[in-house]
Amino acid sequence: MWFFNILFVATILLVSGKSVKDDDLKPDLDWPASYTFDALRIYLTAGFSEDYQVWRTERKSRIDYNSGAVKSIVDRAKTVGGVAYKIHPEADEDGDSKYVCEQVRGRMFHRISLEDVLPSTTDFEEVGTEIISDTETTKFLLEELEENIQSKKTLWASYNQGKKIWLPKKYEIEQYNTWIGSKDKHEIWEFTNVKTEVADSIFDVDKYCDEIREISLKDDAVTKDLLFVNPEDDKHVDYVFKRFKKTHNKKYDVDGEHEMRRTIFKNNMRLVKMINGQNLGYKLTINKFSDRTPAERFKYTGLLRRPQGKKGTIRFPYTSEKLKEIAETLPEEYDTRLYGLVGTVKNQEECGSCWTFGTTAAVEGAVARANTGKFVTLSNQAIIDCAWAYGAAGCNGGSDTAAYGWIIDNGMPTQAEYGDYANRDGICHIRNMTKLYNIKGFVDVIPNSVNALKVALINHGPLSVSVNVNKQFQSYAGGVFYDSQCDPTVLNHEVSLVGYGEQDGDTFWILKNSWGPEWGIDGYMHISARDNTCGVATEPSYAVI
Repeated sequence: MWFFNILFVATILLVSGKSVKDDDLKPDLDWPASYTFDALRIYLTAGFSEDYQVWRTERKSRIDYNSGAVKSIVDRAKTVGGVAYKIHPEADEDGDSKYVCEQVRGRMFHRISLEDVLPSTTDFEEVGTEIISDTETTKFLLEELEENIQSKKTLWASYNQGKKIWLPKKYEIEQYNTWIGSKDKHEIWEFTNVKTEVADSIFDVDKYCDEIREISLKDDAVTKDLLFVNPEDDKHVDYVFKRFKKTHNKKYDVDGEHEMRRTIFKNNMRLVKMINGQNLGYKLTINKFSDRTPAERFKYTGLLRRPQGKKGTIRFPYTSEKLKEIAETLPEEYDTRLYGLVGTVKNQEECGSCWTFGTTAAVEGAVARANTGKFVTLSNQAIIDCAWAYGAAGCNGGSDTAAYGWIIDNGMPTQAEYGDYANRDGICHIRNMTKLYNIKGFVDVIPNSVNALKVALINHGPLSVSVNVNKQFQSYAGGVFYDSQCDPTVLNHEVSLVGYGEQDGDTFWILKNSWGPEWGIDGYMHISARDNTCGVATEPSYAVI
């Protein structure tokens, strides 16, 4: 039949006076059965780029991330359900790295899919030709509207006449969320060194793995850390999203909300997968923020910038010369938690009250120091209820200066007497308290000085510090966090600085957050002091009894 079809087309062309060219008989766009290439993925909306190396045959796939530091291999030839391997380096205390290997086995009715970064060619339509990197390519377009997501996908591919195959050259995808009125995704893929010969030895895991740890599909590594999960595979997204909704008791009742939440969740899956694949020294995870809009995320912060001219009421007591002298004897690590100066991790929930948790922790630490280590839990709910006249707005946000100002004038009651944290604005009843803890004032530490911050922490901490929270920060799971895109001047969250340490010669700060003990490292974060990451050293302060 195919012969007669071609003959028919040729006859029509001859009758019309046109000759038949090979170009006129190109097959429909499809990828070859085996291929390998290098790829650069540019996340325009997130300001990142990521490199890949890809190998694929009909039964096996391999993707290397971050110049080969992290490897993902799937073998469908070994078992009926297939086997997936994740291989990544882990460093010991001396800084030496070795590969750690983990695997998950598929089952008869839950088979593991081969991995790929190339888009499906289904429904793409040819719209013209373009020259890309001195190569003539055919341009294809696919525009879709599903639920609240409007997407435009553009694909460029070159046709190899000799081998009669299509080879990828470039891919661009733009997604617009009509529900929240913003661009969810804009990224560009560039493909180079495309070849169709793949050696089977490239899939040999024994070259990297002495031991392999077995992972269950129900393990947290799958549903939280996204090990063995592909955010571009809808089945994987649905599986993880279902577990997420169950874990966090999520219910979406508004028409179209479920799809909107799933889209946000999928984008956060991409972010977690991308960061964790780069071996950056810290990890992200799926957590309670993973389906939240930017406006909703603000509810979990709440810091308003200090009014112009507002600053510490007491001068920082160390000169530059004194700091330089003390710096020579500073310990490599220090932790106020070891001295009974830090209370339990709290959870502010959806009340934008972070500004009260940071300052309360600073006052609690000062009181404990004055009481020779006797710790008293003070009521930050009192600040939420009562500091309105000082420029604060309860659960709608406030500043550290507003909190300190109110405490200076009124003192702080204990949580036991005033009442527990309510996650809501309340009626101020400070005048009914029998015991109040007063402070003389608060001190602003010299900004952008690691030594000044260390000295203040050792002699006066814990400290209240302002930070910039972005998506990576909120998804933090462990390790020493460093993000060059985390602006140290855009401060939107207040936390407590409780200690510091060193890793590979670099200082990191230990922050106590107010998002509950299930976030980060039991509610804490290790964050690099390099480049004033996220602004820890921009506006640090401590209370004076």
